[in-house]
Amino acid sequence: MRWAVAAVAALIVAGVAAPRVEGEPQKAAGAKTVAAAGVKTVASVGEIMQTMTIPFSNAVFEAGGEAPKDDKGWQTVHGQAVALAEAGNLLMLGSRAKDHAAWMKFSRALVDAAEVVAKAAAAKNPDQLSAAADALYETCASCHKVYMKDSVQ
Repeated sequence: MRWAVAAVAALIVAGVAAPRVEGEPQKAAGAKTVAAAGVKTVASVGEIMQTMTIPFSNAVFEAGGEAPKDDKGWQTVHGQAVALAEAGNLLMLGSRAKDHAAWMKFSRALVDAAEVVAKAAAAKNPDQLSAAADALYETCASCHKVYMKDSVQ
């Protein structure tokens, strides 16, 4: 679990902190495959969903229903929420972005909702965690209604 959080964080930091090399052309804001210099995407959207988004969100949903009982449990939920937020960032990189309108909005909403979960977990507040987990679920369901029409009832 810790390696996954560290790996996702390292990918995001590399992408955000990568300096623009002088003399390289800057990509237009609307370019389809905008990625920071040096970032190499490896995982597909499906792989990100299967290996990060689904397991971390399911853990958050479970914790929202039954809050952690000890400090270690709260730390685990916090880490899962942070990794989930970073998975949302990964969904916005390069060719993973299905479009630059709704996809980016939903991905950003995932980052924001997971960040609220992380803050609730850091505060060890069961009520805030429950509300944040519910809001995260709605965020996911909204995206799935557009991009996974067959999987949402």
